[in-house]
Amino acid sequence: MAELTPQEFLDKVLKPEKESDHICWDCKFLKPVIEGSRFPPADLIGYCMKIHWPHYWGVADFNVVKKCYAFESKKVPK
Repeated sequence: MAELTPQEFLDKVLKPEKESDHICWDCKFLKPVIEGSRFPPADLIGYCMKIHWPHYWGVADFNVVKKCYAFESKKVPK
């Protein structure tokens, strides 16, 4: 069995409510809305934990983001 990094473990265990091709899905600062959660508005895919800290920016699926100053890939280069 392969060792998982903490980020890979969270990605595997915490299933997001939605998935899309949004640029934020590949960012380590996105905290997705968890499946079955009823609190956030229906259009949110998650929250950016870096932008506007400590009030966190809600990321909606319909926002077109081509580039972000806070983006950091959650994939570790090998």
